[in-house]
Amino acid sequence: MKQIFSTRWLHWRKQWLSLIIWLLLPIIATLMVVTIANQWQEETVIPIGLVVEDDTTMANDLVQAIYDTELIRVHQMEREQALTELEQHELDSVFVIEQGYMDKIKTNDRKKVITAYVSDMSIAYTPVKEAIASYVQQDAGASRAAYTLDAMATHYNTKPTWTWNEIVATSNQIKQEEALLDTDFSFNQQAKQHQENKALSLWNVWGIWSVFAFLTTFFLFDWVIKEKQSAIKVRLSLLPISFKGYLVRNGLLYGGLLLLSDLINMSLLSLYTGQTIDRNQVLAIIVFRFTICLGAFLIAQCFQTSFYYYVSVLPLTLIMAVIGGAIIPIDGLPNKWAWISYFSPMQQLVKSDSLTVWSIILLVVFFIWYWGKGEKHA
Repeated sequence: MKQIFSTRWLHWRKQWLSLIIWLLLPIIATLMVVTIANQWQEETVIPIGLVVEDDTTMANDLVQAIYDTELIRVHQMEREQALTELEQHELDSVFVIEQGYMDKIKTNDRKKVITAYVSDMSIAYTPVKEAIASYVQQDAGASRAAYTLDAMATHYNTKPTWTWNEIVATSNQIKQEEALLDTDFSFNQQAKQHQENKALSLWNVWGIWSVFAFLTTFFLFDWVIKEKQSAIKVRLSLLPISFKGYLVRNGLLYGGLLLLSDLINMSLLSLYTGQTIDRNQVLAIIVFRFTICLGAFLIAQCFQTSFYYYVSVLPLTLIMAVIGGAIIPIDGLPNKWAWISYFSPMQQLVKSDSLTVWSIILLVVFFIWYWGKGEKHA
């Protein structure tokens, strides 16, 4: 093993620049994607115009709720100015809180409480409309609750102890304290500084990193194909070591080097994103590294030329990233086909699972390859 390490070290010294580039590519590419996505998320907001013609407490609460909606930039202005900017396509849409908003909600009249204006260039009117409509529905629900309690008091001949305003205020307080669904989008699963709630990430940092780690690992393991084409077999015939044993020992060296790089990447990513690393994540990365190294080692055995190997690696990486939920979450997919996620080792890393079916399958294939028929010595 010492001789193999010395030989491999000499080889690495000759190609140190390309080796360092491949080792640093996952962390550099991940940080670039994270930075660009964060910047894109900050810039990609929907400008809407908001006209407030009702100066009641409920209307003001609605205005605040609209302001707090993520991915919306609210411009509060007069109706004429808002319509002018809408015609000039400076606003995506305009929403007007009509006069008497609270009175209409109080009388259960939800017709024309909000007036919306759109243009032929509006692209996000529907989701914004649904968000605002949900706030109006919450106010209407609180109002109905107040009348229901009043009706119950009348039915049981008891004197109402709470007014309509008190019931609505209490209902809103309970809604904020015990919300059934509170979803907030951010990039790296970290709550924004002005929020205390945990964020739901559309992108997973470790998923993005796993894609680049998968790709670079397979590209680095092209040495298996190159060694099969070299004159190493002739030299090994004079030594008490088989060619398979030679490949396995070199594979262990590459795996150890990549694992060391992974631990450094993990530390850098945790510092950048502000996330804490627990034991399960460390174990998941170790298992992930073992799995993809073993997979790259075995798949490289099936190729005689590097070109076809490279061509096969690119679509394989894309397929594994998609079905593993590394690029886009596939939370709804396993409900119908729960087995689909097991076909990608990236899913195991995204979920921080330390046990993966691929590790067992690849180990079985490895032992079959190593102890199967073939020349014991090259």
